[in-house]
This record gives sequence, C-alpha cells and structure tokens, in this order.
Amino acid sequence: DEGAALQGSGWVWLGVDKELKRLVIETTSNQDPLVTKGPNLVPLLGIDVWEHAYYLQYKNVRPDYLKNIWKVMNWKYAAEVYEKECP
Repeated sequence: DEGAALQGSGWVWLGVDKELKRLVIETTSNQDPLVTKGPNLVPLLGIDVWEHAYYLQYKNVRPDYLKNIWKVMNWKYAAEVYEKECP
C-alpha cells in the first residue's frame, strides 16, 4: 500500500531497525536511501517505484507492478542480511 500511495518517484523499503530488532516498511522520495529515515535502519529489500521501473510493462498501473514484484524478490538475501544485522 505504501508504494501505491507514494506520490512521484521514490522507493519502498523493507528494512530492519538494528537497535529495536524489528522489521520496518518505509518510503523515500527520489533517490533518497533508507538511512535518511533513521541511522539504525538497514535495507533488506528495495522496490523502485520510479516510472522507469515499470512503465514499459505496466504503463501507469503501479499497483499491478507492486503486486507482481514480490514474485522476483530475493528473500534468501533479505534473510541473510537480517540474520547478520540482528543475530
């Protein structure tokens, strides 16, 4: 929902807060990294919601892109980073 609601260009992040040891979902505008939302946040997965990421296949239907992007996420990598950051 956060990605569909984001106006303009940006990113949706699944991250981990190293201090609180919990998962977070954040959005950032333009090319801002997740760390701009807090110094303890480490990205696990990032979804590019700039039009260049989806327009050729999905036109202006960002929600369809966001629904399908989950099929190609590298969950193994995300789990490895999570385990490293929150042992």
